[in-house]
Amino acid sequence: MTDPSHIPGFHPDCLACQILAGITQVPGGIIAENPWWVADHCLGPYGLGSVVIKTRAHRENLWDLTSAEAAAMGPFMQQMSESITQALGAERVYASLWVDQPPYHVHFVLQPRYPDHHTPQELGLKGLELQVFRTLSKAPADADIAAAATRIRAVWQAKFAPKAQA
Repeated sequence: MTDPSHIPGFHPDCLACQILAGITQVPGGIIAENPWWVADHCLGPYGLGSVVIKTRAHRENLWDLTSAEAAAMGPFMQQMSESITQALGAERVYASLWVDQPPYHVHFVLQPRYPDHHTPQELGLKGLELQVFRTLSKAPADADIAAAATRIRAVWQAKFAPKAQA
């Protein structure tokens, strides 16, 4: 078991904390990160290319964010949304925040909506109907999740990742 001591406010029953501590693995690993936020592919039936953006520290509510976390949130969400769109050909990226089961951990799910011909099984659904349809569907295969994460990561690294100082 990985030592979770580097996770401020670590909660042992929190899936987000378990992922951040390395206790639970996400196919494809970390897609992008900054000092306050981490992005990886969503686990479960939320659609291929759905990305979770979570705080590094265990925060239960948006009003619990530090000023630095709050200031970094918008730009990171913008970067990840653009990366998803460019990497996977999405037309739109929906953002949702559903933190309704304890232990609470602030996280956003960015869900891509693809052109109708891309995923014909989704019947051209949009918005809430698409979210419900995906929730009732089967989760993507781990190999597909890992491949999507790799593609999104490549776009984020090329366009947004801080460049190393020479």
